Amino acid sequence: MRRILRSFSLTFLFGAIVQASVITIDGTSFTDGLNSQVIGGLQWTSTPGNFQKKTQGGYTGVGISGLTAGEIDINEFLTATILSGGLPFYVHSLTLGLLFDGPEYGDVQETARVTITRLSGPTLVFTLINTYESSGPDAAVWSGPGTVTNLSPSVHPQGAVWRIDHPFGAIDDIISIQFTALSGSCGAGPCNNQSDFNLVQLQYQPVPEPATVGLLATGLGALALARRRRTSRN
Repeated sequence: MRRILRSFSLTFLFGAIVQASVITIDGTSFTDGLNSQVIGGLQWTSTPGNFQKKTQGGYTGVGISGLTAGEIDINEFLTATILSGGLPFYVHSLTLGLLFDGPEYGDVQETARVTITRLSGPTLVFTLINTYESSGPDAAVWSGPGTVTNLSPSVHPQGAVWRIDHPFGAIDDIISIQFTALSGSCGAGPCNNQSDFNLVQLQYQPVPEPATVGLLATGLGALALARRRRTSRN
C-alpha cells in the first residue's frame, strides 16, 4: 500500500513539474482553414476568418484569412485562452513578424496591439510599433517592460520580425492573450496600407495557483517524513 501511495505521490509531483515547463508555440503549429484549435495547451481562435500561415524571410507566422492573407489586420483578432481547468501562465517571449515601418508595401509604421486578461487584476493592453528609421538599425517601441530584438530586417523581402522577451514583466496569472492591429502613422512613402502582422512564436509557462503549490509542498513534506520514519525503523 505504501508503495502504491508513494508511486501516486511521485506521479502527481512529476506531473506538476512537467506542467510548469516552458511551452513553445510556433506559427507552423496552426492548421490553415481552421478558426479554432488547441495548441500547446491553449485554445486558439481567429475572428473573423480562419488561420492562415505565411512565410517570408525564412520565418513562418500565422495570421488570418482576411483583408491581408496570412496577416492580422485591424478588426481581426487572434486569441489564445487557457482550457477549462487550465493554469494561468507567464509569457517568456513573443515573436511577431511582417511588422514593417514603410515605405515597403506602402506600409505605415505598423502597430500591433497585445491584450492580456489576468486571473486577478485588470486587463492590460500593450503595443509594439515599428518606428520609421531613415538610416541606421531597425527600431521598434514596446509599451511594456520587455526587451525588443529585431530578428529579421524591415526591408523587402525580409520578414520584419521582432522578439519581445519577458513582455509583461513579472505578471504570471494570464488567462488569455489576444493579438490585433491598430492604425499606424506614416513614416515615408505613399502609406496606403495600414497595419498588419503575424504571430511567429509564443513561449509561455503554466503557473500553479497558490493552492496547487501548497498541495505540492504538502506532498513533498509527506514523502520526506515517510522516508525519515522508514530510516529510523531500520
